Amino acid sequence: MSNFEFFFYLFVYASILTYLVLGFIISFEAMLLLNEVPSAIEWVRKWHKASGFKTMLILFLPMLQLSYLFLERLPYYMGLSDTPTPFDLDKIFFTAFPKGGV
Repeated sequence: MSNFEFFFYLFVYASILTYLVLGFIISFEAMLLLNEVPSAIEWVRKWHKASGFKTMLILFLPMLQLSYLFLERLPYYMGLSDTPTPFDLDKIFFTAFPKGGV
């Protein structure tokens, strides 16, 4: 294995793991916002700007949908919750930033 190949694989694996870890964090924040948890609303307002949070919602959409499946839909299908909250990106964003981030 050459140095170029080593650093190429290092970059690829580091990028994938970074996406998964950040996506996991953002998806948990989004699921808490979807259920309108007050401490999550404060957390997102404190640590994110509106434009950056909107970009992260779009960038990590596959992770959001995966976490929605496991945290909302699967418990509903198993009979652990009465009704699942509908997945809505606009609701997630406007829960954290009601005026659109202005």
